[in-house]
Amino acid sequence: MKLWNPIAFFISLIMSIVMPLIFATPMGMPVDICFLMWPIRWVVAYFIVNLIVHPLSLKLAGKVFGFRLGMKTGLWNPLAFFISLIMSFIMPLIFGVPIGQLPVDVLFYMWPIRWIVAYLIVSQIVNPLAFKLAGKVFGFNPMNH
Repeated sequence: MKLWNPIAFFISLIMSIVMPLIFATPMGMPVDICFLMWPIRWVVAYFIVNLIVHPLSLKLAGKVFGFRLGMKTGLWNPLAFFISLIMSFIMPLIFGVPIGQLPVDVLFYMWPIRWIVAYLIVSQIVNPLAFKLAGKVFGFNPMNH
């Protein structure tokens, strides 16, 4: 497990602002607070994904769907399936519930909606963008890793 992951860097950067804008601001979170907390959410998301969620999701995607790194994915991406499943629950649990912004019952019944939205955004937009940005900004080449 590597601590530095340029793809996770950009995915967590983008998703840590997109998801709260989509789900938290309509529920009453002020937009300025949403942006002020972005760096904290980004760092937390990056480390959770890198250290726990990505390795676990990779194992689950392999066992459940026969997924291997490097496989071509289109609309169906087993790795993004599990990462979005886990992160769409953990991040609101960490940042919404403790401050009273998100009631626990809403955490649970909105989870499938957050999961589907996160999955579609990550698999169709953010993941391809993250690969391009990682290549341009950090010289990342997935063939060398």
